[in-house]
Amino acid sequence: MLNVLMVRYSPYWTGELLSRAGSAYLVADKYGANMPAGAEAQFTRVYRISSYDSVEELSAVAADLITRGVRIDKVASYAEFTQYAAGYLAHLLGLSEPASALAMNTRDKRLMKLRAAEASLRVPRTFSIPDLTAPDLDALEAAVDYPLVVKPASGWGTTSTLRVGTRAELLDALQVFAFEDGVNSHQLIAEEFIEGDEYHVDAVWRDGEPWAFFVSRYYVPRLQVETSGGLNGSVLLRRDENSELYERMLDFSRRYNEVVGFRRGVTHLELFVEHRSGDLVFSEIASRLAGANVVEVIGAACGQDERTIWAHELLDGDPADLPLDDGRARYVGWLNLAPSRSGTIAALPDREALLAHPNVLEVSFRAALGDEVHVAGPSMWCVMLVLGAASEDELVKAAGELAERFPVEVG
Repeated sequence: MLNVLMVRYSPYWTGELLSRAGSAYLVADKYGANMPAGAEAQFTRVYRISSYDSVEELSAVAADLITRGVRIDKVASYAEFTQYAAGYLAHLLGLSEPASALAMNTRDKRLMKLRAAEASLRVPRTFSIPDLTAPDLDALEAAVDYPLVVKPASGWGTTSTLRVGTRAELLDALQVFAFEDGVNSHQLIAEEFIEGDEYHVDAVWRDGEPWAFFVSRYYVPRLQVETSGGLNGSVLLRRDENSELYERMLDFSRRYNEVVGFRRGVTHLELFVEHRSGDLVFSEIASRLAGANVVEVIGAACGQDERTIWAHELLDGDPADLPLDDGRARYVGWLNLAPSRSGTIAALPDREALLAHPNVLEVSFRAALGDEVHVAGPSMWCVMLVLGAASEDELVKAAGELAERFPVEVG
């Protein structure tokens, strides 16, 4: 049994890992101050720090473990904003994984695209904006044509992500640009806008080969959800019906992993298939589990939730001990029901009514009546559905019906 150091607590994300670990230690920041009753007893020791960005506090955690003679076998991080902390702790504790350099290559969007280009993958044209108050617009416009996309270099999802069409729009956007909580590095990247279908690829790797590899297509590109509405979610594509696309995306993933030295663990890759050329175009990648309820969709597709696959791989398990099956439906996907604007949640769909729909496999609520919600993009998770259908067309049609019938209302 292995000793695991977990960076951030979540019963949703780390429950499977906790059940499999020998001894578990936890590093909790201010967001872990109100752990559920009994949760702390699951850990041999809990270290409380003010921030995962505090080198001094992280160093103190490592020093205490070392002086106590505790041998940590694995450092586990499931969240975007704990990747640097996990890499730094692993380095101090003498572990090769997760590596700090890998965290940088899967957190900073400028480096992601540099590494993808080194792997001979197509990337959007980009320009770094380290200082919002003094952008070099002439150099930016020489590098990237309008329309372009502006977003935090170290953000996640589509938080604080804008599409701008002119210099005037760009100047206006920079003057009022707001970084979401948790985005501590206030540097931006401007990149070419890609017109095409958007996909996400979710995989668990061992020795450079995928244990699990799933390709999903968003119903509409993520920026379109934010700017003009549309279904918020994706459909997981069957490999037997999309074999050529799967092979292209597997090769794409392997090439990136090879350049950054990624051999094992989990990846969440976002990319486009450009309409004009049919090219695969790199968007971004993370060395973490997917957000929303994608892990549960994978479970519905193959019989093994991605959280289970991740935990089993991390703890040196054998893939033969995780047999996959045909899943709960031929096609599966997810849908997020969320308000279109910020406010106080005044009405939520009824759980039983949702489950009565023939295409709804699972329902989870991430918000409650009376909650104040801040809608800054499509990654405001509210009511999450796992869908199942006999065909892709049926699944997409059901998603549209559900989004229309079951709105989330704010006052």
